[in-house]
Amino acid sequence: MPVTFDTFFHAASGNEPYDYQRRLAGGATGRKCESQLISIPTGLGKTAAVVLAWLWNRVHLKRDDWPRRLVICLPMRTLVEQTCDEVAKWLRALSDAYPDNADLRWLAVNSPVILMGGEGAGEWDIHPERPAIITGTQDMLLSRALNRGYGVSRARWPMHFGLLNNDALWVLDETQLMGVGVRTSAQLEGLRQKLGVALGCATWWASATLDSRLLVTPDHDTLPATLALGADDLKNHDVTQRIKATKRLAALPFVLVSDSAKVVEPYIEQLATAVRARHQEGTTTIVILNRVDRAKDLYAALDKLAKREALPRRLLVHSRFRPLERAPLSKQIKEPGEKIIIATQAIEAGVDISGRTLITELAPWSSLVQRFGRCNRKGEFNSSGGADIFWINLEADDPNAATSLALPYTPEQLATARALLRHSEPAGVSPVALGKLSTDEPLPETHILRRKDLVDLFDTTPDLAGLDIDVGRYIRDGEERDVQVYWRTFAPDALPPDEIVPQRQELVRVSLYSSSGFKKFAEKNKTGIWLWNVLDGEWQRLRPDRLAPGQVYLIDSTLGGYSAALGWTGEKSKEPFPLLTIDDQVQRTPRDGQDRDDESQRIKNGVQPWQSIETHTAHVLDVTRTLLAALPSAALWADALITAVRWHDVGKAHSCFQTFITAGRTVPPEFAQNFIAKSPWKPGSKHGRPHFRHELASALAWLQTGRAPDPHFENLVAYLIATHHGKIRLSLRAMPGEASPDATADTPPLYARGVWQGDRLPSDPAKRLTIDTNGIPIEPLTLDLSCMQMGDQEGRPSWTSRMLTLRDAESLGLFRLAWLETLLRGADAEGSKR
Repeated sequence: MPVTFDTFFHAASGNEPYDYQRRLAGGATGRKCESQLISIPTGLGKTAAVVLAWLWNRVHLKRDDWPRRLVICLPMRTLVEQTCDEVAKWLRALSDAYPDNADLRWLAVNSPVILMGGEGAGEWDIHPERPAIITGTQDMLLSRALNRGYGVSRARWPMHFGLLNNDALWVLDETQLMGVGVRTSAQLEGLRQKLGVALGCATWWASATLDSRLLVTPDHDTLPATLALGADDLKNHDVTQRIKATKRLAALPFVLVSDSAKVVEPYIEQLATAVRARHQEGTTTIVILNRVDRAKDLYAALDKLAKREALPRRLLVHSRFRPLERAPLSKQIKEPGEKIIIATQAIEAGVDISGRTLITELAPWSSLVQRFGRCNRKGEFNSSGGADIFWINLEADDPNAATSLALPYTPEQLATARALLRHSEPAGVSPVALGKLSTDEPLPETHILRRKDLVDLFDTTPDLAGLDIDVGRYIRDGEERDVQVYWRTFAPDALPPDEIVPQRQELVRVSLYSSSGFKKFAEKNKTGIWLWNVLDGEWQRLRPDRLAPGQVYLIDSTLGGYSAALGWTGEKSKEPFPLLTIDDQVQRTPRDGQDRDDESQRIKNGVQPWQSIETHTAHVLDVTRTLLAALPSAALWADALITAVRWHDVGKAHSCFQTFITAGRTVPPEFAQNFIAKSPWKPGSKHGRPHFRHELASALAWLQTGRAPDPHFENLVAYLIATHHGKIRLSLRAMPGEASPDATADTPPLYARGVWQGDRLPSDPAKRLTIDTNGIPIEPLTLDLSCMQMGDQEGRPSWTSRMLTLRDAESLGLFRLAWLETLLRGADAEGSKR
């Protein structure tokens, strides 16, 4: 029996597809993958539509014009977790229904990949030839697309940059909550088209309320096509019941005129009384407020009210909870039964709940439309009188206070929404009624990612203070820029143990600049907050003047700042909350700064076998050839990749590396005449020279051989060799903590990353090192670091000049170069397992 999209969709979800879902997938033969805006009302299966359209075309029909990676970008962690649960369920069902499809079996085991702080993401980035579904928050995904990946070691930034900007279909869902992230996604799409990619990309923006003007940017100046409900969709009973759901609208008889404490306190009391009066027995009431502090205050006021009179169960929902507390809370809000849910924007989108009564503060129109979708969501109350929505006006008496009161929005956005609400009160706010309204909300002023900004971000080398270009302004709006924090118990007045690594379930996102944000907490607690130093591989005490979005901070548990009931508070904790210990940690790869060639001692079945450089190189060559066969688009650069693989570990023949890899271990007799590439793990192993990088020695050796047919080939191979661990990139310089080989000399010798001017390679003349197929050993040479100096040296370009020429070459460019780098790194990682 032939497989149709309908049977495929049903096998995954148990449902019949809507017509728009069929059109997105393209039917029996599929369709070309192109960027588009998906404008579908909430609750009609947009997530299933995009995931199953991709699976149908890329995985079932094997269409090469669809990218291998589906990247689902969401504004909040709660949405990521919910989406991942659904995707995993569909993949399991499809792999059971179609067991002969190898890609479906692979995906069912290895996807969805979750990119969130503290989440182990597996090995998706070393398999560029495999299909993958990658889900994450806009912070984690957009930062990676900008080569500054939050929550991942610096060394892996270029891999994620290469994979997310090549051969990837981006789906941005619930875009009304993404702020500046929407414009950044449009700019990235435009820059990919202009700078060129190795394999095609496309972007789908999915939202019922996205203002398409946000997609017009300096490098993305053409609006994509729009997918909307069609005539056949409107004949579907389920669709009509949802879009004609009865939702009466009325204003509550009080106004919030200021965000000062003396005004907010009586407002919260009024609101608690209104919630109690308008709640209908036996149903769910949802209250959505614009700020976490007000939501927590209302929760406390209702608790106080419940001591005097009977109230149903009350649940507080916002984005400042750890997954430890959020996981059970997410289940509780979906459980049947009478309840009152007090929430912030965290419940605006994606959460499949429906109340009979909804109370909301004034917000931008696009946000209000999403909030309305949490009331009588499926039209389930249509037959029993419909549902009621009440809105609260926020309007300052003092114009100077309007901006503060409107946060996190703008007064202009609220003014537009206020007028539309008053216009809508007679007719209600069913999706059909909303569809008849048109509005051009004032577009917010935001930062725009420019081409020059992205070019500057290509180099991942930190400045001399260990700092990086801040990409937070391109990811979230100013007041929404967050850090992540977690708590542990360790000895007072001592450095935290190096073994502490944050786990997903203990991390909480905290705003940097809000009234109860992390900046104020850090200023009050000048000790007991720690940050991992990526340059020196050690903990350093937080300096409040050096706070940066996207960082992960460790807090001494005695400082508090959190409540299991209220989430992040920024205040001394009144009650203890559960903490993880080192014993609770899932085994993780070494931190950035700790992996000083530890990758050369990977554990395999408990013990890493001894390997010579020749044996390891042969393994990596095998994997590279397999990759090239699976990725025909890489054929143009096949010779450069193969050459780079042959040379990538020549630098391991350096005496510094050989001492490191054999120290404290007995070299088996069969390896006595070989240079060692891999050996069993020896705890505490460190290089004699801090920051030593064997790949720099390898790249220098390649450049000094003069074997390249042309300068472009020479530079590309040097780049691929040097970048294969993500440590060496566009510039060469000594690192903090490196000592000069001879500080007393009139002209101290050059040195960088543990390699010294005049070092010999191979280091032991009694041993042979052969990398060519003809078996000719490498001739000993003296390493020359003159390329680290500015300007040409005796007619030879500097390292930086070579790399910038390569980066700016039209035949390569940023995205292709990072993708090629990732191919070699993936082959090296996979070859290391053999």
